[in-house]
Amino acid sequence: MQILCATDFSPAAMSAADIGSALAIKWSLPLRLVHCAQDDIVMGDLPVVVRDDQPLREKLDREAQRLRGSGVQVHAEFRCGKAIHEILSVAAAQSTRLIVLGSADKSRTERWLFGSVAEGIAENAAVPTLIIRQPGAFNEWLCGSAVLRVLCGDDSPASSAAAMASLRPFLALGNVEIEAVQVRPDSASALSDSQRRIHQEKIRERVRSALGEVPVKVNLCHSADHPEMEFLHQVTAQSTGLIVLGTHQRHGMQRLLEPSFSRSVLTHAGTNVLCVPAEHGRTSTHIPGIHRLLVALNFTPVCTEALRYAHSLLPFGGSLHLVHVCQEPKRGINPVIASEVYFDHSFATAAQKKAALEKMRELPESLLSSPQVAVTTEVLTHENPAAALCEAAERFSADVICMGSKGHSRTGAALLGSTVQGVLARAHIPVFVATRPLL
Repeated sequence: MQILCATDFSPAAMSAADIGSALAIKWSLPLRLVHCAQDDIVMGDLPVVVRDDQPLREKLDREAQRLRGSGVQVHAEFRCGKAIHEILSVAAAQSTRLIVLGSADKSRTERWLFGSVAEGIAENAAVPTLIIRQPGAFNEWLCGSAVLRVLCGDDSPASSAAAMASLRPFLALGNVEIEAVQVRPDSASALSDSQRRIHQEKIRERVRSALGEVPVKVNLCHSADHPEMEFLHQVTAQSTGLIVLGTHQRHGMQRLLEPSFSRSVLTHAGTNVLCVPAEHGRTSTHIPGIHRLLVALNFTPVCTEALRYAHSLLPFGGSLHLVHVCQEPKRGINPVIASEVYFDHSFATAAQKKAALEKMRELPESLLSSPQVAVTTEVLTHENPAAALCEAAERFSADVICMGSKGHSRTGAALLGSTVQGVLARAHIPVFVATRPLL
């Protein structure tokens, strides 16, 4: 096991190397110091000038010798190639606990447009990556002269659990104050006291499962459009010394379809950031319980199957929330230009909502009344049923979403799309899909 630190010999990289060596000493680990030089590009039949790498190798040796002065065991490694690829290769080849990097002193606009080596590694590494942007605050904490204020982003159970678990080795190094922040799409002020307590207790339970009985402050805040900006506002307000984020490491089209909260925070944050892959360290033996279950209703035969299975998942009591979503007009329709279409659609939606309420009352009594299960109902209007169901599950603090499916083929679902497919793509909790029973 080792700590990996990449350097380009800049002041930011040297500060990160100092912190990497201090962590290596405290954890009794060796430090691997890597410098990556760019490969030469050969154009056609032009003469090739062989680059002399000796000055860079000497720089690397001097930097390694400087760090050894603090008492850490340093292995220096010189590589040629693309920096992100080479550093990830070293981390994969050698058992690595943590990658420590200094962030280039670029403006936020430059980082957003072009990215950086540090951000590229954080988004692709299989181990946690610590990006140092404020070395002073971190060094003071390591020396025992300051408290490290840590802000954990709680955007999904899987990623936040991995992020919080990664903090465990840091707790023994100094005084740490932890705050978990969840930025919700619905207004946090609209939550009832009981709903707020349920959400806060779920977050505390994730912290206890990852870190044990440690004091933690839970903060619920609201932003419908830009959760990363609201989170960064909390970072500034709390004078945070370390942001801890879980990342799903989305790539390609997936990144375009599902914008990354962690990447946005990593790009714009002005303080130290610890990025943790959502799959990192997933060896917990904790068995989650199902106590609150949301059922999506569309009043088809498979809807009854979903409701039956939902009761089977709550054999010892709990809460069941039944939700039907009515399609509403697209928000882009201009009621002035297309008033007849807009208002006709609005009246149709109102009639559909009334009919859905009546159909809910007609559901079999055996599926609605149970001495152990509390059943609540809700009819929503939304232009995107999948998004509405996921938002309702967040408000209800559901453990599982239960849905019915007609059993379309994979090709049909891919071409036509479905609410089930949309929920599976968006949901951060398990989704139970009941299909039509065989005759």
